[in-house]
Amino acid sequence: MAAAHQVPEPSPADLERIKKLLRRIDPGVTWGAQQTLDVWVVEQRARLDQQMSERIRAASWVLVAATFGLVVCTAGLIWATLAH
Repeated sequence: MAAAHQVPEPSPADLERIKKLLRRIDPGVTWGAQQTLDVWVVEQRARLDQQMSERIRAASWVLVAATFGLVVCTAGLIWATLAH
Protein backbone atom coordinates (compact mmCIF):
# COMPACT_ATOMS: atom_id res chain seq x y z
CA MET A 1 0.00 0.00 0.00
CA ALA A 2 1.27 3.46 -0.87
CA ALA A 3 2.05 6.01 1.82
CA ALA A 4 -0.48 8.79 2.36
CA HIS A 5 1.55 11.22 0.24
CA GLN A 6 2.04 8.78 -2.65
CA VAL A 7 -0.36 7.91 -5.42
CA PRO A 8 -0.83 4.15 -5.81
CA GLU A 9 0.06 2.37 -9.02
CA PRO A 10 -2.77 1.60 -11.43
CA SER A 11 -4.13 -1.88 -11.01
CA PRO A 12 -4.49 -4.26 -13.96
CA ALA A 13 -8.27 -3.78 -13.69
CA ASP A 14 -7.80 0.01 -13.93
CA LEU A 15 -5.62 -0.34 -17.01
CA GLU A 16 -8.05 -2.69 -18.74
CA ARG A 17 -11.03 -0.42 -17.96
CA ILE A 18 -9.19 2.62 -19.31
CA LYS A 19 -8.12 0.75 -22.46
CA LYS A 20 -11.77 -0.17 -23.09
CA LEU A 21 -12.76 3.44 -22.57
CA LEU A 22 -10.16 4.68 -25.04
CA ARG A 23 -11.21 2.08 -27.63
CA ARG A 24 -14.81 3.31 -27.31
CA ILE A 25 -13.65 6.87 -27.91
CA ASP A 26 -11.98 5.96 -31.19
CA PRO A 27 -11.55 2.29 -32.10
CA GLY A 28 -9.40 3.18 -35.10
CA VAL A 29 -6.64 4.70 -32.99
CA THR A 30 -3.92 2.72 -31.29
CA TRP A 31 -3.80 4.23 -27.83
CA GLY A 32 -0.46 4.08 -26.08
CA ALA A 33 0.71 3.85 -22.51
CA GLN A 34 0.95 7.63 -22.20
CA GLN A 35 -2.74 8.14 -23.01
CA THR A 36 -3.71 5.36 -20.60
CA LEU A 37 -1.60 6.92 -17.86
CA ASP A 38 -3.04 10.37 -18.60
CA VAL A 39 -6.59 9.09 -18.11
CA TRP A 40 -5.62 7.27 -14.92
CA VAL A 41 -3.92 10.38 -13.51
CA VAL A 42 -7.00 12.48 -14.27
CA GLU A 43 -9.16 9.91 -12.45
CA GLN A 44 -6.85 9.98 -9.43
CA ARG A 45 -6.86 13.75 -9.41
CA ALA A 46 -10.67 13.83 -9.50
CA ARG A 47 -10.84 11.30 -6.64
CA LEU A 48 -8.43 13.36 -4.53
CA ASP A 49 -10.38 16.55 -5.31
CA GLN A 50 -13.58 14.87 -4.09
CA GLN A 51 -11.88 13.75 -0.88
CA MET A 52 -10.53 17.25 -0.31
CA SER A 53 -13.96 18.78 -0.88
CA GLU A 54 -15.49 16.41 1.68
CA ARG A 55 -12.86 17.34 4.25
CA ILE A 56 -13.39 21.05 3.63
CA ARG A 57 -17.17 20.59 3.92
CA ALA A 58 -16.81 18.74 7.25
CA ALA A 59 -14.36 21.33 8.61
CA SER A 60 -16.70 24.14 7.56
CA TRP A 61 -19.59 22.60 9.51
CA VAL A 62 -17.35 22.22 12.56
CA LEU A 63 -16.48 25.92 12.30
CA VAL A 64 -20.18 26.81 11.99
CA ALA A 65 -20.97 24.80 15.13
CA ALA A 66 -18.07 26.36 17.03
CA THR A 67 -19.15 29.85 15.98
CA PHE A 68 -22.70 29.14 17.12
CA GLY A 69 -21.34 27.91 20.45
CA LEU A 70 -19.32 31.09 20.88
CA VAL A 71 -22.38 33.21 20.10
CA VAL A 72 -24.40 31.35 22.73
CA CYS A 73 -21.60 31.71 25.31
CA THR A 74 -21.19 35.40 24.55
CA ALA A 75 -24.94 35.98 24.86
CA GLY A 76 -24.91 34.12 28.19
CA LEU A 77 -22.04 36.26 29.48
CA ILE A 78 -23.81 39.44 28.41
CA TRP A 79 -27.03 38.28 30.09
CA ALA A 80 -25.13 37.32 33.27
CA THR A 81 -23.38 40.69 33.33
CA LEU A 82 -26.56 42.68 32.84
CA ALA A 83 -28.50 40.55 35.35
CA HIS A 84 -26.37 41.75 38.26
